[in-house]
Amino acid sequence: MALTTEEKKQRRIERQASDERIAKAKAETRAVVATGKCPICGSKLRRNSSIAGWWQCEQLGEVTHRARPSDPPCSWQGFTE
Repeated sequence: MALTTEEKKQRRIERQASDERIAKAKAETRAVVATGKCPICGSKLRRNSSIAGWWQCEQLGEVTHRARPSDPPCSWQGFTE
């Protein structure tokens, strides 16, 4: 089923909005990474090598994965790429 001209236009608009949101989120993450500190808890950041550009607070995840297991967990993570 072929899309109408109006449907194509709407999809372009939605895609552009999505691309802009993603670019903004990546820019915000790059700014955080430049500081080297988590914006939520102030801990150091670490790069997750599972996916390119994925950064996380060192306190993210299960107790066995956190830098300081006795400190509370943190949920900050973001992508730069």
